[in-house]
Amino acid sequence: MRAVLLGCTQWQNRRTHAARDGVALRAFEVDPSDNKSQWREGVELIRRAFLEDPFSFVGEHYKIPPRSLVPKPLQAPYPPISAAAGSPSSVETAAAMGIGAIMGGLFLGFDLVENMVKLYDERLAATDHPYPITPRKMVAVSGGMHCAETTARARREAKPLFEMVKLSTGAYERLSKLSKDYAYMGAVKDVDFDDEEYMFEHSQGFIVGDPDHCIEQVRRYADMGVDALVLRVDSLPHDQLMRSIELFGKYVIPHFKHPRNVVRSADDVLADIRAARPAHEEELRRFQSKHNLENAAEEVR
Repeated sequence: MRAVLLGCTQWQNRRTHAARDGVALRAFEVDPSDNKSQWREGVELIRRAFLEDPFSFVGEHYKIPPRSLVPKPLQAPYPPISAAAGSPSSVETAAAMGIGAIMGGLFLGFDLVENMVKLYDERLAATDHPYPITPRKMVAVSGGMHCAETTARARREAKPLFEMVKLSTGAYERLSKLSKDYAYMGAVKDVDFDDEEYMFEHSQGFIVGDPDHCIEQVRRYADMGVDALVLRVDSLPHDQLMRSIELFGKYVIPHFKHPRNVVRSADDVLADIRAARPAHEEELRRFQSKHNLENAAEEVR
């Protein structure tokens, strides 16, 4: 499983807040009820541009005459495509299209995310796909990841993240009333963002603790069959963030990566080499003994 660390500024937080309040949608004259159909067409258009040369497109929102895309992507058939999918219906749409889904639990708990992961697998398997698929189950830990030497310290330092979460989710209920496609976001009104135990351990919005505790939290996603995590790392003092990234990278990530993909210290590699020498020398001894016996038999003949 892969972990992706994302950082953003407070300015970006405000931009996200405004977008979810409908400001960005209105700025581009986007009707919230049309938003999903626009991105669905956009994905179709992009895949056609990647696969066909020349390509053209005629849809409800986009109409493009025959054109050739230059340069073409190096990856075959094309780079992986994933969609942010906050609701079960969006997860189903992504799976039906054969693209990855970046799922989030809206701080409503792990059961919601686990159900969306299962829904993705079921819909992906039940759909005939006209295009090459790039399936990937990703989960966004949108409240934040913070790793420290002790879980108590990590919680104490990460507590200010609750205010950032309140800011970023403050517009969810309003947006839920703009379109049925966003109605699911209204459930966030029932979350107690001041309940520290719930937020850190049960909301699915955080991975916070010492390295061992972070490993336990990440393993929960791995057991669900999640392919990658998108971790938010921001809104804390720079020295705390850097220490958190260092601890997470040094002690947590190696537990979830293939051993060949982990950069190991020279001492560890040399220790493994030395430990493997006796077995190699025994194999060499057996080979030489067999070879000597074969030569002796050949000389007798």
